[in-house]
Amino acid sequence: MINIFDVVIIGGGLGGLTLSIQMADLGWQVLLIEQKNYPMHRVCGEYVAKEAWGFLNRIGIDANALQLPIIDKLKVSAVNGEFLTSTLTSGGRGISRFLLDDLLYQKAIEKGVQVITNTKVLGVQQIAKRWEIETKENIFKSKSVIGAFGKRSNLDKFFRRKYLEENLKNTRLKNFVGVKYHLKGDLPSDIIELHNFSGGYCGISKIENDLICMCFLAKGSYLKDAHSLEEMEQKYLSRNPFLNKYLKYERVWDKPLSIAKVDFSHKSISENTIPMLGDAAGLIAPLCGNGMTMAMQASVFLTPLMDSYLKEEISWEQMTDIYHKTWQSTFGKRLFTGRIIQRFFGNSLTTNLLIKLLNNSSTLTKTLIKSTHGEVF
Repeated sequence: MINIFDVVIIGGGLGGLTLSIQMADLGWQVLLIEQKNYPMHRVCGEYVAKEAWGFLNRIGIDANALQLPIIDKLKVSAVNGEFLTSTLTSGGRGISRFLLDDLLYQKAIEKGVQVITNTKVLGVQQIAKRWEIETKENIFKSKSVIGAFGKRSNLDKFFRRKYLEENLKNTRLKNFVGVKYHLKGDLPSDIIELHNFSGGYCGISKIENDLICMCFLAKGSYLKDAHSLEEMEQKYLSRNPFLNKYLKYERVWDKPLSIAKVDFSHKSISENTIPMLGDAAGLIAPLCGNGMTMAMQASVFLTPLMDSYLKEEISWEQMTDIYHKTWQSTFGKRLFTGRIIQRFFGNSLTTNLLIKLLNNSSTLTKTLIKSTHGEVF
C-alpha cells in the first residue's frame, strides 16, 4: 500500500473514473474509492452526447468497436399524446451505465489506478497540507482529494452541505423518485424519446444489445399517493399513450432499479475547499442536456488544474478558484435553460402549451436543443 497518494477520488462514477484515468496517465499515484462493486446498474438515462466520444476514444473507449446505436432524433410528448419531433444536430450514442462504467473501471486498473470497491468513506479532514480519508477499515493519506460521490451520500451530511438545510424551506426541485428498467421491444435505434406524465417525465432510448433503457422521474408525493411503483405507473404514466405502450414491453429485470429523494437543488462546486465533480457538484436535470457527458467534461478541465497543483505551480486555492469559474462558464447557461424547461414538464397544462408552441416554431425548438448541448471536448 502506498503511504501517501497524490490523488484520492471519492466515488467511481463517470466523473471519478475518467479523472482517475487522466491523472494516472500523467504519472500520479491515484486511489479511487467506490462504495459499490463493478459492474453495476445506475439510475440515469443512458445516452452520451456526440461531444464526449472523441474524449472517450482518446482514453481508450472505442465507440465504433462497441457498435452502439447512433441517436440523432428527438421525440417529446405531452400527457394527452400531442408530440413534436426534431433532429438532434449533434446527437449521441446509447450505452448502458453497466457497460460504460465497467469499461472505464477496467481502463483505470490498466492505467495503474488503485481502485477499492464496496467501501464507504466515513469522513475527510485536512491536516497541514495533507488529507486524511477515513473508511471503516483504513485511513488513507493524500496530497489532494476530489468528491465525486454521486446523487446521495453520507458525506453530504458529514460536510453539512448548505443545500440540505435550504431544501427544508424549498421543495420545488427536490424529492423526486428515479426509476429505471431495461426493456425488449420495438423502438427505432436512432431516436431518444421524452414523454410527460402528471408529476414527471420518462426517457426512452436504445442501448447496446438491442435493449431499451426506460428511465423516469416522478414527484415523490405521487408515489406516496399511489402506494407502489406498479400503481403509480398505471395511475399516471399509462395516461400518456406512448408510455402506455412501453409499459407493456417485456422487462429484462424482475425488479426495477430505483432511488428515492432525488434532488435537483443548487449545490456548491466545492465543499470544505474540496472540488466536487459530477452529481456531487449539482445534480444535472435531464433537460439541461446530458449529465453523463457533463461529468466527464468537468474531469477534463479539472485534470490539468490538479496536475499544476501537484507540480506546485499553483496553490490549492488558485486551483479551486479556476475550477469554479471554468465550471460556471461551461455549464451555467445549460443548467439555467434546463431548469426553466423542467418547470414546464410534469404538468399537463404547461407541457401541452410548450409542445404546441414548439411545434409552431422550429427555430425555437432548435435553439432550445442547442442550448442544452455543449461543444466537443
